[in-house]
Amino acid sequence: MKKTIYLILSLMVGNLFAQDITLQKQFKLEYNLLGIGASYELPISEKLLLDFGAGVGGGVDSNEAYVWDFNTSLAAYVKVELKRFYNLDKRYKKGKNVANNAGNYVGLQTKYFTTRFSPNKDYDPLQNAILTEIHWGFQRNLSEKWLFNFHIGAGVLRNLDTNYGLLSPAIGLKFSYRLF
Repeated sequence: MKKTIYLILSLMVGNLFAQDITLQKQFKLEYNLLGIGASYELPISEKLLLDFGAGVGGGVDSNEAYVWDFNTSLAAYVKVELKRFYNLDKRYKKGKNVANNAGNYVGLQTKYFTTRFSPNKDYDPLQNAILTEIHWGFQRNLSEKWLFNFHIGAGVLRNLDTNYGLLSPAIGLKFSYRLF
C-alpha cells in the first residue's frame, strides 16, 4: 500500500513540474520586418500548427519586390501558415524549454498584400500581391510572454493586378507578445 501511495504522489509531483510538449493555442501581438500585426496559432495535430495573422506596414512593388515604407501610407497583409515542428521531443529530452511552441519547424506560408490605404504620388505604388513560400524556421521564448521567431526559405511572389510573378527569397523575423 505504501508503494502505491508513493508511486501516485511521485507521479503527481512530477506532473506539477514537467513541461507540456504538446503544441499550444496562442494569440500574439507581433512586430515583424513588414510592420505590426496579430496572429493566432492553432494546433491541428501533435506536430502540425496553423498560424493565422494580419497586420499593417509595408507592401509589395512588383518592380522592387518588398517595399518598406512604414511611416508613410500603409498597406495591409493577411497570412496563413502551416508549420510542422520536428524537434519538440528532442528539445524536451535535453531539458530545453518547449513552452509556447518553442522549436524548429518547416513551414508553408501564403501571404496576401493589399495596395496602400491612401495612394500618394510621392511614394512607390504598391500592388495586390500574394507570396507563397516554403521555409525552415524556429520559435524561441525570450521570457514567459515574449517570443522570437525567424524563418528563411524561397517562394513565388505574384502581382495579382498584372499576373507578373517572380522567384523571391523569404526571410521572416518577428518579436511577439503572447496575450493568451
